[in-house]
Amino acid sequence: MKPTTLKPIVILPEILGLKDTKLSEKLLLAIYCAAPATSRARRAISMTRAGLCKLEQRLIQKGRLTVIGDRHAVHVPGFEYVSHPDGGYFVAATSASKNENKIARRVSQKPQTDITPLKVPAELLDFKYLLASEKVLLAFYLTNPTASNECVLAALGISESGLKKLKHELRNKKVLVPSDNGYVIRLPGYVMAKDSQGGHFVPDSEAVKSGYEVTLPAPKLTPARDILKSWASAIKNLTSGSGTGAAPSYLLSLTGKSIKQIEVESPEGPEREAALAMMRESENFLFAKNMIKKSEAEAIEWVHNSTAEQLVDFRVSMEGKMLARMPEQKLLGMIADTISQ
Repeated sequence: MKPTTLKPIVILPEILGLKDTKLSEKLLLAIYCAAPATSRARRAISMTRAGLCKLEQRLIQKGRLTVIGDRHAVHVPGFEYVSHPDGGYFVAATSASKNENKIARRVSQKPQTDITPLKVPAELLDFKYLLASEKVLLAFYLTNPTASNECVLAALGISESGLKKLKHELRNKKVLVPSDNGYVIRLPGYVMAKDSQGGHFVPDSEAVKSGYEVTLPAPKLTPARDILKSWASAIKNLTSGSGTGAAPSYLLSLTGKSIKQIEVESPEGPEREAALAMMRESENFLFAKNMIKKSEAEAIEWVHNSTAEQLVDFRVSMEGKMLARMPEQKLLGMIADTISQ
């Protein structure tokens, strides 16, 4: 499992409490609060470029977002956002009229609220096969695994039907799993380890070493077509243009890893089987090519290491067989036997 380069995002209470604002919009606002000029928002919310633009336009129309160049300013009614190296925060803004033409604004102390900030871990943000709203809900259950529906509705500000739909989808994906003690979250490559704050994610490889019990199978969420597309692109780049020197052994290894990835990460179905059939056919071809390349290298090494007498004997022997019209396959076998001696 590759380490993520994304950082956790904290959705502040003032954003969580926004009315008429979807979970995906709340997550995007939190991302832009933390990094106004970030270029990684699309990755964190698992959207296409067009989808991100549409989401930003909705927030602009609602007066929640302003975009100037590559920077994004978040607007929450009645509050001002204060940036800070240790994490920004909102403060209540009150305005009082000094005269008819000027408005003086003063910033008060950070207000108290019943809603607590919600931290969305980097592991959730980095996983592309979950919706932004699903990531927010999973983040809540990660720290509040025993929360009731009423608690979730109050904290996230979503409708009862919306919560029901999200939970249904996550349970079908086997990412959100009911247990005797609330919910357990299982991501591909990660297990949920409980702690005093609810829980956190631990890579599968570290979980076993650290003594965590891994009882739930990893959900298969990666479409086989995505892995196939990535593999085909890599093979094309390695075998054309500047990649013409790619060794068959490397291509074979790459193909084997991609096949294993589909077997582990992709859901069952015709798409998965078609991708595996195509890649296994290529794997067989690369295996044969690699063996020929390996034999060729061994033959060249034998020639360079042989004495003059050995080369003379080899030539006499081979020419005799050729004159006797020995079948080519048998002749190649004898050459291989000679080299291996």
